[in-house]
Amino acid sequence: MCVGNPAYAIDLNPGDLRPLKSGVNLIMLSYQQSNRSDRYSQGDKQAGNPEIQAAQMQIRLGHSFEIAEHPAIFYAQTPIGYTHPEADLSAANGDSGIGDTTFLLGMWPYANHESKTYFAVGGYLTVPTGSYAAERSFNMGQNRYNAALQAGYQTPLFEALNGVAAFDAVWFADNDAYGATHKNLKQKLLYTSQLGLQYMLTPSYSVSATYFYTVGGETSLDGVSRDDLTRLQRYQLTGQANFSFGRISLQYGGDLKTENGYIENSRWILRYTKLF
Repeated sequence: MCVGNPAYAIDLNPGDLRPLKSGVNLIMLSYQQSNRSDRYSQGDKQAGNPEIQAAQMQIRLGHSFEIAEHPAIFYAQTPIGYTHPEADLSAANGDSGIGDTTFLLGMWPYANHESKTYFAVGGYLTVPTGSYAAERSFNMGQNRYNAALQAGYQTPLFEALNGVAAFDAVWFADNDAYGATHKNLKQKLLYTSQLGLQYMLTPSYSVSATYFYTVGGETSLDGVSRDDLTRLQRYQLTGQANFSFGRISLQYGGDLKTENGYIENSRWILRYTKLF
């Protein structure tokens, strides 16, 4: 068995769909901690008491500009952290170190600041910079490239309530060194839709709730299907505050239901964002 960090949706944070002014630099520091436990196969909980503890610090650097007079942004993000198997999985090898690096080029074909309505598209590329060993059970990196396209739309529903909707598709290159016998891992397209509500308590403070539905991504080893289609429902709650020294947000979420894989019981994320 060789399990990497799961690649699901490209989660949008509250405010991500509002473009920055051109020429602005961004730095974001995020600390994420998660806990996974029961393993499911075809929707059925499997016997045993597995547990996976994971944490990572993510560093994102970005810059805003214009493409044909449309707002645009580029960023690069790299995580560093650990993945530790525990309980029934304690005999397996965990990992710590650098994770895979993701690059984004995003653009707003439509951005109306008066109506506060925005439509954005983005292309993502993740490169295998992360720690990886085929013989290791759990890895920070995935030893493969992946690319994604995402489209998102945000508009006010009421005076202080914004609605957000997004859809993305992720393509995966092969991992030709999967497991101790170095099998070839292929993965089909993975699709995710997300719907969110952001309530503005004041111009500086907001709370948000987001629902995610992910489907697809079935894998095969040396051409043999593993019959592990992803069908996952998750949620995320966010509190966000803007200060003179930057933006701070606290997020909590987890899985509501999963068809295959280890269910995520909880995920905490603390973010700090500074524009300059």
